[in-house]
Amino acid sequence: MNLRRHVVLLVLTAAVLPIVVGVLAVHFASPPEDSGEQDEQLARATAWLLTRELTGTMHSFRLGKELFDLPSLSPEETIGVLRLLYKQEEDLDVVALLDGENQAVVEPVFLRTEQIKAGTETAGRLPVNETDMGQFLGFVPIEAAREGGRAFSDAYINQRKNVAMIAGALVVPAGDGRKPWILAFERSLRKVHRMVSAGMVGPEFTMFVVDGGGRIVMHPDGDRFLKRELVDSHPAVAAFLRGNRQGKARWMDEAGESQVAAFQQLDFMDWAVVVQRQLLPLLSLGWRLPLWVWAAWMLVALVILASVLWLERGVKRMLSQMQDLRDDAELRASELKRIQASVLESGKLSAIGDLGAGVAHEFNNPVGGILGLTQLLLRKKPEDDPDRRFLERIEEEAKRCKGITDNLLRFSEQQSFEHREPMRLERVVGLAADLMTQKLRSQRIQIERNFGSDTPRVMGNEGQLQRAVINVLLNAETAMMPDGGQLTLCTERNGRWAVIRVKDTGRGIHRENIDRVFEPFFTTKDNWKGAGLGLSEVYQIVKEHGGEVSVHSTEGQGTEVVFRLPPDVKSRAGKSTAAIPLA
Repeated sequence: MNLRRHVVLLVLTAAVLPIVVGVLAVHFASPPEDSGEQDEQLARATAWLLTRELTGTMHSFRLGKELFDLPSLSPEETIGVLRLLYKQEEDLDVVALLDGENQAVVEPVFLRTEQIKAGTETAGRLPVNETDMGQFLGFVPIEAAREGGRAFSDAYINQRKNVAMIAGALVVPAGDGRKPWILAFERSLRKVHRMVSAGMVGPEFTMFVVDGGGRIVMHPDGDRFLKRELVDSHPAVAAFLRGNRQGKARWMDEAGESQVAAFQQLDFMDWAVVVQRQLLPLLSLGWRLPLWVWAAWMLVALVILASVLWLERGVKRMLSQMQDLRDDAELRASELKRIQASVLESGKLSAIGDLGAGVAHEFNNPVGGILGLTQLLLRKKPEDDPDRRFLERIEEEAKRCKGITDNLLRFSEQQSFEHREPMRLERVVGLAADLMTQKLRSQRIQIERNFGSDTPRVMGNEGQLQRAVINVLLNAETAMMPDGGQLTLCTERNGRWAVIRVKDTGRGIHRENIDRVFEPFFTTKDNWKGAGLGLSEVYQIVKEHGGEVSVHSTEGQGTEVVFRLPPDVKSRAGKSTAAIPLA
């Protein structure tokens, strides 16, 4: 499948299928049940549980008052009854009996620090100190209890224990016309707080309790209930403070989220349970999707994912093929460029050779005549003849012209040498260096030889290759004059090549001239000492040997000439000797 079909399939899957599933979902979805009614039911149930929990404590103390005639008991018996009531619930912190003057009839029952030990009596309880006792006595609703028979105080916070507390009071008749006594107790709201926290059925739910003044009594956020935060501006709390026992409210908060809350007042005291919930976006639109819709959407997502992976695989395969084509095109372009350069170079050499041959032939005859006549005159002149010095100079210049024409003729012939034999490169380089040693030392040039032991033999003409090395050595000598330097000669194996390296520390070649060093008649020497055919001849000899020659130079640091020659087939242990292209 081609790329266009992949894209079409992906578009159909990503656009058409979700639209179809969405239309079916809207068509078959049914309006949800009234979630506000569920919130009201939760608020009523929680209010009933809190009423049962708190009135249960009051009921236990009422039974104790009826079972025991506390005013008629001895102090020891009275303390025993208070201890019995104290053990009824682990949330009780203090139990006390006050007379008509609001003074303790016996010592209140509570847990002291020195009494803490492992056991059922102290399990889950916190010790009470003098500060805690003073706070409790200050909150006991004595007057409210004398008027109504029983009463609970407002919730208050024990800062030392970081827990909300409540105090209760129950009237105990004293008889004989005496002022009634008060059976008082203090209990924590830890258990009640756990009940409220357990009523939150989801992360979007918040349940809390407020008193008749609009202050938080219990809240999942501990900081808010420990500070008894005032929340009278809350819509549901505001409705409760206006005298409604139950109800619900809906509004938008500061973040723009839709909120709904239901509240229910407790039966025995002026507290209210508030259940608040954030409306989810889907539910706020009034739709509830059935299970099959979610399954269809999951199937659509999987199909889209499979299409994307399929498309990605096809694109990667196509990109890989394109990269292979690009690499092949670059390789072919490089090969074509190399062939074009070789053809161009060969054409230039051929044209220059033809020109040089013609010039050399025409020039060689008169030069030979001048040289012969000069030598004849020298024989007739005595040693002290003043003209002899000029004749010797003419002879020297004629010989120089003769050498130039001979080089032109050799270059123009470009004939392959017939005699070839296996030879060692270290021998060829060594003999060339020996011939040049005295000349190089006279110019203060030190020679270093590094001949590799694994350099393979090559097939060729030893004299021609030695001549190429000597030409390079002559160029190195000129580059290092007059200060001298270091000349390094190396032979080595480098992959499929047998390599000769000639490196000098001379003045180097300018970057612009590197590409022209093999051109005939091109020279970088300061004064004319040759015809500029040395490296051209080197290039021709190495080419005849099936190899490559390259020049690497940094101006001011030196030059390195590298010969790469194919090893002899016998020395390569039968490996193929395919034609090696020139660089």
